[in-house]
Amino acid sequence: MRVKWLDPGLTFLFLGSFAVFTNLHMAFIAVPLYVLELGGSAWAAAWQNTLLAGSAVFFRFLLVPWVDRYGRRFCLLLSGAALVVAPLLILATGSLVFLTLVRVLQGLGLALYPLAANTLIADLSPQERRGTALGLMRLVIITALVTGPPAASFIIDGYGFQVLFFGLGVFGLVGMTPLLAIRERAYVRVDAPAFSGIRAALNVRPLQVLFASTTACGLAYGVLLTFLPLYAVEIGIGNFGLFFTVFALSGLTAGVIAGRLSDTVGRKAVLVPGLLLFGAGIGYLNLLAPGAALVLAGMATGVAYSATLTVLVAWVVDEAGRELRAASLGLFENGIDVGITLGSFAFGSVIALAGYGAGFSATGLLLLLFAGMVAGLGRVMAPSPR
Repeated sequence: MRVKWLDPGLTFLFLGSFAVFTNLHMAFIAVPLYVLELGGSAWAAAWQNTLLAGSAVFFRFLLVPWVDRYGRRFCLLLSGAALVVAPLLILATGSLVFLTLVRVLQGLGLALYPLAANTLIADLSPQERRGTALGLMRLVIITALVTGPPAASFIIDGYGFQVLFFGLGVFGLVGMTPLLAIRERAYVRVDAPAFSGIRAALNVRPLQVLFASTTACGLAYGVLLTFLPLYAVEIGIGNFGLFFTVFALSGLTAGVIAGRLSDTVGRKAVLVPGLLLFGAGIGYLNLLAPGAALVLAGMATGVAYSATLTVLVAWVVDEAGRELRAASLGLFENGIDVGITLGSFAFGSVIALAGYGAGFSATGLLLLLFAGMVAGLGRVMAPSPR
């Protein structure tokens, strides 16, 4: 039986988004490996993902007005097509230069797709279920993360890169078909200059705190992705992959539960404990030992990361209102990507001076600081309709 509040457009969005994000996650790990296959260096391989994230940040600032000007569905189809056509373009080249251009195309897709998807969710979900709907999108993204990379590794090992990229293109194009069935609700189309909405959103005090908290969460996630494997090897933990498995699986339903809970008791009541748990989980890595400690750290950070991002995006939508919705969601998505990038530089500097333990502790304390800042915002219970 269909859930009464779930608009059919949201169902189509979730189905299409699974294909798009699975494609993206598989390409995320496959392209650097393909660079090595082409004879590129490890630095050139790592640069590909840096280029992807940097391109996404750049395009997102420029393309925010498109979501209001040309519509959510158009932006979903355009950005989704950029992501799923990219692997087919990779098949046509053996050139690292051309591959770099394709990575920029993927950056355009990464910039626009989550922005358009979250804006559409805000449009189609009732106010009292908005956190739940955004949590379902988080569930889709994490499910794609859990299934995509292992599938990519299996295909590469068994059949090679050519089969993988061709399969990604076909799967993505077929998987995007539900997006064609989406029907948007009427909304006010905005033709404001690209940066006017961004400037207006940055002048709202609660949004300033929420954007900064989002960047802190992205920074912490970037620290985990980049430095946990290095730290684990240094202290003699050979199965550090277990951490990321537990991290992803723990976050599968955490976003839905946190979103629903925030719909009931208010965003702050869920976000503050989520930030505290995230900070404690990363700080606990300083005490890592093989076995159960690794699992516990993965569970805590996985639940907290999924929960905090879900509640943060729901709260951003609440505070932004309809006029600043697209601009605010663009800043939210950029906060994650900028944070991930900053995490590598900032944490690298700390460990160079004081070691891994101090770096994890500093990251945990940063999240605790933002938990305090969020707690200091005005009293926020269940959001009022807007």
